[in-house]
Formats: sequence, structure tokens, C-alpha cells
Amino acid sequence: MRIEAASEKHLSAYRQYFQACRELDFDYYRDLADDADAWLRKLVRHADGEEMPAGWVPCQTWFLLTPEGEIVGAARLRHGETHMIQEKIGHIGFEVLPKWRGNGYGRVLLQYVQAIAEQPECGNWVVVCDAANAAAVRTVETCGGQLLEDVRQADGTVLKRYSLTPIGGLFA
Repeated sequence: MRIEAASEKHLSAYRQYFQACRELDFDYYRDLADDADAWLRKLVRHADGEEMPAGWVPCQTWFLLTPEGEIVGAARLRHGETHMIQEKIGHIGFEVLPKWRGNGYGRVLLQYVQAIAEQPECGNWVVVCDAANAAAVRTVETCGGQLLEDVRQADGTVLKRYSLTPIGGLFA
């Protein structure tokens, strides 16, 4: 397995990954147009802070890949501070496709971001996950996430908000 920053060289693998994420109704992919190629190109530009929609901040995406180049999961790091980041979506988001779960790949992705990314302006990152997603809760807590609060949503679901410390400075 290897982790690489999202780039257009991943187009072929991303088409399959994008479709799988949409079929699984992952939140991040739910409202996107059905055009994997266009979205991957946007992800690459968004990482550089280019062509950002109003209210968005630059967002770096990384893929966890098999030796054959299949995308197993992804992690995203939003660079900036907004109410939406602090309260709803967090600085870091990650997912692993179901057939790859149970191998610690979510932890690998989250720890990778913790190790290489710069500390956010607010000191620690906010990570938000659905309280009903036991694997995500376990992953965030295993990586050192400290629970800030449980937030009940209008639809009755509960989001857990965590504070997560960068670990990159430990290796400097």
C-alpha cells in the first residue's frame, strides 16, 4: 500500500472509486455531479487554492492505493477556519471502501495526515464523524482524538466533534 496526493494520473482508478463512493451514499460524494473526471480535476485545483467555490478553503486530498493502483480510501485536509469546518465537517475527512475495512487503513490515512500536515491556525484540527459509525469513532480515538462534544442534528443523528493534534513535530 502507498499514499499519494490526488493527481490526474489517478483518473482511471478514481472513476471506479468515485462510483463506489456514490453507490455507498458517502456524504462527501452525495451532491456531486456524476462526472468523476471533472471532480478529480477540481480536487487537484482545490489543493492549490484554485477555482474555489465561495466560502471554501483549499483542500488537499490523498489516496491510499494498492500496489496495482486501486484506490482503497481517501483522506482530505481542509486548510483554513470556517464555521462549517469547526462545527459540521472538520478539518480532516477520510473514508475507506467497505471491502478494505477492518485492516487499519482509516488509521493509516489519518496518521499520515497527522504526520505530514502543518498545524492549523487554531492549534489542533477538528475531526467530525457520525456517532453511529463505530469504526470512524474508534479510528479517531485511536489516533488521539479528544472528544469535544456530541452534537445532535436536526434529523436526530449525532455528530462527534474531536480535537486532534498534529504529530509531525514529534519527528522533526
